[in-house]
Amino acid sequence: MTQQQQPRVTVRFVVALVGALALLVLGSMQVADVYWLRHRGEVVTATVVDVQHSRRTDTMKVNYLTRDGQPVTAKTSHYYSAEVGKTIEVRYDREKPHRMQAANYSLAYTFPVLVYGGFAVFVVLFSLVDLRYNVINRLRGIAVR
Repeated sequence: MTQQQQPRVTVRFVVALVGALALLVLGSMQVADVYWLRHRGEVVTATVVDVQHSRRTDTMKVNYLTRDGQPVTAKTSHYYSAEVGKTIEVRYDREKPHRMQAANYSLAYTFPVLVYGGFAVFVVLFSLVDLRYNVINRLRGIAVR
């Protein structure tokens, strides 16, 4: 009779689980932001005061007044096209006015759930497969040859 070797928990596996947990926390924060914008959101007009372009995304800084008259300056990348000096509609959380995004941007939970949750599930599943079959070390062996 052969004895099956039990997989041992490795540091790499623990790090992957911590990373997956961090992804779930970040995704939960994104979902919470969308939730509060959906339920407490107020739409006001804002003026674009700066636009920063990068390879991955454009970030804009806007100034707006809350319904209570409180001035707010905030940044968002959730807008499809912006020019300095132009006005846009933004949706802000009346309890936390710096939590905002462009009013024409989606308030769906789909993106954070699929991206953060999906990647976290992938990391956990891959880590379990790696724990059992030592996939990463086998791939390293193929790459070295």
